[in-house]
Amino acid sequence: MNKTKKVIFDAAIKSFSKKGYHKSTMDEIAEAAGVAKGTLYYHFKSKEDIFKFIIDEGIKMIKEELYDKTKHLDDPTDKLRKVCEVQLKLVITYLPFFKTVLSQMWGDEDRQTHLREVLKKYFVLLEGYLLEAADESFINKNNIEIIAFNFFGVMTSTVVYNITHKDIDIEEVLDNLVEFLMRGIGKK
Repeated sequence: MNKTKKVIFDAAIKSFSKKGYHKSTMDEIAEAAGVAKGTLYYHFKSKEDIFKFIIDEGIKMIKEELYDKTKHLDDPTDKLRKVCEVQLKLVITYLPFFKTVLSQMWGDEDRQTHLREVLKKYFVLLEGYLLEAADESFINKNNIEIIAFNFFGVMTSTVVYNITHKDIDIEEVLDNLVEFLMRGIGKK
């Protein structure tokens, strides 16, 4: 992502997170990014284009981070732990991005449909990690698709916990989360 698009990306996330999609304006995004309105329109035709861009780029960054942090691991449970760690840390680090994602999950507008399609691709990635663990008999193979969605949901609710409990040890939360997830989807 080039430098201009990066500052627009960051400014749009802040605006969408703080004011919501509908109340954010192209003028505000341009001002927050420190670019001329013409520059904003040079890169994006509309606010909806900006939204789709931040979703595509944000999920791409998450996927790349997951790949980078798991590519050297052989044990499927180590990979699942790392997936939990990466998701949790990214959600905490990029909370405005995730607030934007969660706020736009519902609805039938083009950007919302686009968001759900991008997230489905991310869930397929999660399914791959879960299937690998299932193939090694670390977890049950039943309902892997639903488990991937639940895996993400548990991570999201953990972030809510983190927001309401400011003085927590992320590593302790991570250990508890991984134990909970592995018991919840593990073999009996």
